[in-house]
Formats: sequence, C-alpha cells, structure tokens
Amino acid sequence: MTCEECGTKLTTTAKYCSGACRQRAYRKRARDVVPASPRLDTFAGRTTELAELTTLLARNRIVTVTGPPGVGKSRLVHEVIANRQHVLLTELADVTTVPDLLADASRPGLLVLDGCEHVLADCAHLIAAHPSLRVLATSHEPLHVPGEQVYRLKPLGARDAKRLFVDRAVALDSEFDENAALLDVVCARLDRLPLALELAARLVRVLTLEEIVARLDDRFAVLTTGPRDAPAHHRSLHAAFDRGYELLTEAEKVALHRFALTPGTVGQAMAERLRSRSLLEPDFTMLESVRQFALPGVSVTTPRPQAEPEEAALSWRDERLLRVAAMVAEGLTNKQIADGLHVSLRTVEADVRDLKSVLGVRSRAQIAAWTTQA
Repeated sequence: MTCEECGTKLTTTAKYCSGACRQRAYRKRARDVVPASPRLDTFAGRTTELAELTTLLARNRIVTVTGPPGVGKSRLVHEVIANRQHVLLTELADVTTVPDLLADASRPGLLVLDGCEHVLADCAHLIAAHPSLRVLATSHEPLHVPGEQVYRLKPLGARDAKRLFVDRAVALDSEFDENAALLDVVCARLDRLPLALELAARLVRVLTLEEIVARLDDRFAVLTTGPRDAPAHHRSLHAAFDRGYELLTEAEKVALHRFALTPGTVGQAMAERLRSRSLLEPDFTMLESVRQFALPGVSVTTPRPQAEPEEAALSWRDERLLRVAAMVAEGLTNKQIADGLHVSLRTVEADVRDLKSVLGVRSRAQIAAWTTQA
C-alpha cells in the first residue's frame, strides 16, 4: 500500500504516511467541493427521519446525529446530503486529529463531520473557528457546542427492519426464502439495528434463517462479514461496538459492565453518562446487543474491568438470568436449561458464571439457595 497523497510506501493500513499528507489531502478536498456520491445499494425506510433531519438542518446551524453503534447514523446523513450542492463530507473514523479543513479553501455550504466521537474537542474547535459555517455531524455523543441541535436516531421500525433485511438478502440470493415469523425473530433479536441486519443478511448465502437465528446468541462472533470497501468499524458488529467502548473511562466501563448484569446497581449520574454516550436508550433501557457486548465472555481490545461481587446489589431483574437461576434451583443441567430457553449452551454457561459473580457465590447449590430465599 502507498500513501494516497504522496505515494510513499506504507507499512500499516493507514491511508497517509504522515499528518502533513493527511492535512494536504483534506485541503484539496475542501477546495474541490462536490456533491456527495449516491450510494449504490437501496435505502430502506427512514422516511420520517429524513424529513425531520432535513427540517432541523434548515432551522439550525449545527446538527449532530447521535445514537448507538450500528444504528445507521452515517447512512442517514449520506442520504440527506445525496442531492445537495456544495457539501464537504469528511469521514473521521481513521484520523487522530482534525486540522482546519477550511484554511485557505473555499467555504462549503455544508460541512459534514462523520464519526466525531473520538475527536470531539478538535471538531468543537473547528466549529468555533468558523462561526458562520453550517455543520452536520454524526457521533455517539453530542459535541456540546453553542447552537447545537442533537437528533437521537432510533433503531428501525419493525416493517423497515424486515424490508432492509429482505432487500439485502435478495441482492445476494435471488431465491431467498422469506419466512415471516423467523424474520420477525431475527429483526427483534438484533434490536432492528441496520448494521446488524445487513451483516446478518449477508449470511443467507451459506445459512438458512433458522440457522441464523440459532447463532444470534453469539452474534459478535458471527456478524463479521461486512463489505471490504466499508470502513473498518462497519465490517463487523464487534468492531462497531468496540470502537465506542475504547473511548469510555474506566469508571464508565465498570458501570457498563454492571448495568448489563444488574441494572439496579448503577447510580443515576453514571446512567446519565452512559445514556449520553448512546449506550442506554432514552428511557434508560439497554439494547440486547449492547448488553451482550458488555457481558463477560465477549472479547474486546481493552480488558474489561470486573465489578466487585460485594458491590453488586441483588435488587436486579434481568429476566433471563432470573429464569436461569430458577432452573438451576430445579436441578437442571446447563444443557437442559439451554434447550428449555432455546439458547446456546455457551450462553447458559456464561449466564451461570454471571450469576455466581453478581451473587458472590461459588457453586450452583448457592445459586439455588439464593433463589429460594429471594
């Protein structure tokens, strides 16, 4: 691979050999502002969101689209700007600093900053340096700059989620056999997150819907076949989630882990911080994909901090863990529990480990004793 700016041979997967080349490339793009190229694949649903975001852009100088990993922030923004003139689109996923993109360059009608979460301060500084510039940004959390209007993007509706999955599946397999009931299960289990649905749909070439459903308990090991031309954090569900996890403080990582196990043990202030980073929904619930990522057993780049058992209160109501605890108390084996709950044996084994950790016990008998006393 060579540097896209000067042609120097690269020893890494970076696009540029230095920060200077990266800045020169950005400034060239700023001088040659052109309409954004339309995407080749179809855009499913989001009619209401498109209208709302277009209205916000017309009324506000700075609009930031936030939401959990994989919810479709970038794709929605690409669709909004597809037919606009004088747009400068800057994708920030692979940068560590944001230079002044507009220094000695023509001013675009709209600057799009896609993926700001790891360079929030630089983006805020850029916006402050150009007070009349109109900006549309995407991020896991707000930029917290004066005049910013935040638009929280939600997962797809049920109908649009099914439409997206079927569209992507048929594009890969024209004989895709749609099973409405199983399709509903896939969409619900994947929280109707567009990235997760698109990655799952790519599996129809080798798996049936039944087989896909059976593997969703291990979604982060299965949903790893994104397009080669997609950004690295969009090629797998794990990469999308891990990118945000890396940006958390140690206290936030512990809180995320504890909330996934025992929601009642996380204080209001910390829950607010997790919500502001799009790891909790507006009503302080947690998407199943976020919960599975935060539970022990999912490999991440940064080692997970472990919550101290003695700090974990028992006033939690995680439905599946409670069901597992009750089934342990009945004397069922992990295999029997897995069959009864229609989940994988690995999932039940992880649930039993989680129960031991949160209850501060070492044996199945102690789990059973706690269940009879609860």
